[in-house]
Amino acid sequence: MKTLLRNSVVAALALSVCGLFAADGKAAPAQPQVKTAEKAQKGTSWTPFQLVFLPGIPDSSMTSTVYGLKLGIPATGGRGLVKGVEASFFYSGTKDVEGCQASWFGPAIAQGDVYGIQATMAMALVYRLTGFQAAGLAFTTQPSKGCQAGISAVAEDDFKGFQTGAVTVTDGELDGFQFGAVNIVTKIFKGFQCGAVNIVTGVFKGFQCGVVNYSSDEGIQLGGINIIADSWIPVMPIFNICLSSKDKKAETVKDANCPKANVSAK
Repeated sequence: MKTLLRNSVVAALALSVCGLFAADGKAAPAQPQVKTAEKAQKGTSWTPFQLVFLPGIPDSSMTSTVYGLKLGIPATGGRGLVKGVEASFFYSGTKDVEGCQASWFGPAIAQGDVYGIQATMAMALVYRLTGFQAAGLAFTTQPSKGCQAGISAVAEDDFKGFQTGAVTVTDGELDGFQFGAVNIVTKIFKGFQCGAVNIVTGVFKGFQCGVVNYSSDEGIQLGGINIIADSWIPVMPIFNICLSSKDKKAETVKDANCPKANVSAK
């Protein structure tokens, strides 16, 4: 009897131990994975002030959202957002800014959007500008609108607004005004150029006033030497004009002063 009881206890203990090991060996139920972007979004916090020593120092400055002042001593940057002011001595480079991005002696670069002001004594570069740029070199790379002012003001794409500087360039469509020593538009210009040398190499619907004015297509010019490549008389002193008008019957664009403009209208 004692032997039977002892064997029963041993068997029960053995079954208990096996059950524990079996429970430990079971795979834990799969947890739903949360996307990294969603985690980052949920974990995003903001601050009214951030002191940055170099881009990425501290680490939080790379993805921070600042509603207030982001100060770089001597430089600041990141992929986050500033709604307020980003300022530094040598480099300001947060991707998106709503407010003001400024640097005393170095570049101010936003590889996103600036809604407001971008200012520096060096180079100011932004992908898309809605506002005002003031710099030694003011540069936009994507369609923008507002005002550019500097030693050189360059829009690599379309621009709506005002450009001023020693050299102003729009490598796209400019709808607005250029004022500088040398003004250049390469594609479509609707507006007014005023400077020593004014050049439009694309479609021109506007007015040029300067010492030397050049248009490859048409336009109105007032100045010392006026050149319209499509005119019967391409070079004129004081004044030159070439305007096209649509002939509805023939559905062509014709003008007595613009023989090369006789092309089929769309």
